[in-house]
Amino acid sequence: MKFYFLLQLLFLFTSIGFSQTLSLTKASPFTAVKWTDEDQPIVKFNDEWYTLIKLDKHTTEEILDFCKKEFQDKWQKRFSEDLVEVLTKMGTPPNQQVVLILKKDSDEIQVMGTYSLANRQKVHQYNQRDIQKKELKKITSSQAMEDIDHFSEILTSKSSYMHLADYDFQSELDKFRARISSKLKDSIDINYLTNELAKIMAEIGDRHSSVRNTRFDKGNYPTYGLQLPFTIAPLNNKTVALRAISDDGNYEYFHKDFPFVKSVNGIPIDVFIDSMAYKSRKAPQQAKLSRGVTEVQRFGSLYFKNNLKLPSKIEIVFTNGETENREIVSLVNNRLDYKSKIEERIFQNLLEMSKGYFQNLSKLLEGDIGYISILRMFSFDDVPGLEAYIDSVFNNFQKTKALIVDLRYNPGGSRDLLNKFASYIIPKSQSPWIANVAYLRTDEESILHHSMSGRFLYTYNSDQFDDADRKAIDLFSKNFATEKRFDTLKFSKPHYMILKAGASSYKQPVYILVNEHSFSAATVFTSAFKGLPNVKIVGVTTDGSSGNSDRIYLKNSKIRVRVSTMLSFQRNGKTLDGNGTEPDIYLPEESTQLLDGADIQLQRVLELINNL
Repeated sequence: MKFYFLLQLLFLFTSIGFSQTLSLTKASPFTAVKWTDEDQPIVKFNDEWYTLIKLDKHTTEEILDFCKKEFQDKWQKRFSEDLVEVLTKMGTPPNQQVVLILKKDSDEIQVMGTYSLANRQKVHQYNQRDIQKKELKKITSSQAMEDIDHFSEILTSKSSYMHLADYDFQSELDKFRARISSKLKDSIDINYLTNELAKIMAEIGDRHSSVRNTRFDKGNYPTYGLQLPFTIAPLNNKTVALRAISDDGNYEYFHKDFPFVKSVNGIPIDVFIDSMAYKSRKAPQQAKLSRGVTEVQRFGSLYFKNNLKLPSKIEIVFTNGETENREIVSLVNNRLDYKSKIEERIFQNLLEMSKGYFQNLSKLLEGDIGYISILRMFSFDDVPGLEAYIDSVFNNFQKTKALIVDLRYNPGGSRDLLNKFASYIIPKSQSPWIANVAYLRTDEESILHHSMSGRFLYTYNSDQFDDADRKAIDLFSKNFATEKRFDTLKFSKPHYMILKAGASSYKQPVYILVNEHSFSAATVFTSAFKGLPNVKIVGVTTDGSSGNSDRIYLKNSKIRVRVSTMLSFQRNGKTLDGNGTEPDIYLPEESTQLLDGADIQLQRVLELINNL
């Protein structure tokens, strides 16, 4: 069997070598593409539907990241219909034939596909049919009432964070039911229902949750894409107005003498963000501001998601802290979201990684200080060669003065990297190290929960732990208590993530550099190492959150409700959601970094280490 598999691989790679260069500008190896609730593509190949894992050298995630950045609102269409253009712009124009790694159920297969115009036309035709399926816009009031009841049932039976939240969601649902009842003879717009339920979900504090109308087509709403005519960004807990002055990410203040935004239509900007940008309302303070200004930037979608009519005029008051400048502005169709040069560098490094080039991830900095950037919380299965590269980095940096691990703008992913870094970072004197405690919302008594083991979380008596692990848990538990109480009868037994020292430890200080965009598994990484004697967390408080989501569709509207079934605690007893992980040394972004892209935070870490 192994020999047969090797022959297949040999055939595939030989075929690639002799494959003809593709001359078509419109072609596809698939005949249709549809999308999951998480915006992941499911492709049709040989009349079967598969999850696309990899296309030649590129993982699906790498191609999607490029499409989102390059084509913005049209990224799904570009991925499905214009794959040749996408890959060419990525620097890897395709050959006629392509190696595809596809997955169906739990089985992965590797096949040879062929780009053709006929396939691409079928993809286009499928997309047109798919648009027609999205025409359901309204349901009856009685159907809406049924969906509200279904939503309540989901929160009661599935949600973990509702057991911590100081929020009476049932009372809010009753008020919403009353508003629906007054319209019993009317139909209810599904987007209206979605947005009202999303507001309630946001108050629970589960940052991995969402309420989404998967049939929503923003193209049907002309004002949805309108934005403020300038760029806004957070700086020192305030909102500044900017304009781009170059294509390479340099900015200047929109009004040199009045850099800060004071109010929008008479409402103080912080109040405006808190009341309108409800999705980030329960985020840690700096993440809340950063996410909030992005939502306000997208003014049209912000009002749409609040079920509000876009105002006919928008008055912005700019200030320097002493005097003010009042201005009526008109919204524009341009996309003006702020992007830092650090974020752009990360994106370029992701493209390099897709080609098997890892060298830009690490470097030796002034003062003999090692540096490595973690762009995503990758799974080693998805990025061949990455694990070996990390081993080589630690081997090369063994005699450096210190090591900086940069997690800024890392959106999360899996926990493979956490275990790998632990083997080098955790001192033998601290091993085994309890890194994370979590509880699963469940009525089942089963000791093994597969959704938890996938996160390296196990119960006390798990066969994954030995006596030394259980001794470490006992010692840790003497001083561990959750910050908020909850009904443990509605949850599993506690699950623990234990990290251990490896055979070869890095013996110098480690500085983990984070910002308010370090999210999910990236913030789990940060909190896991906080408290070790050789580790300092530097930067600003992370965005927190550690979820284990379930997805359910409401009966009538087919609105997708995503809800987290896990409570995840840091070593200090605080949840990751709503708190994030606070740095040991606070190093905020400064104006030079915001405007010119100079990496002041990294410079401050270097100064800190070199002055010791």
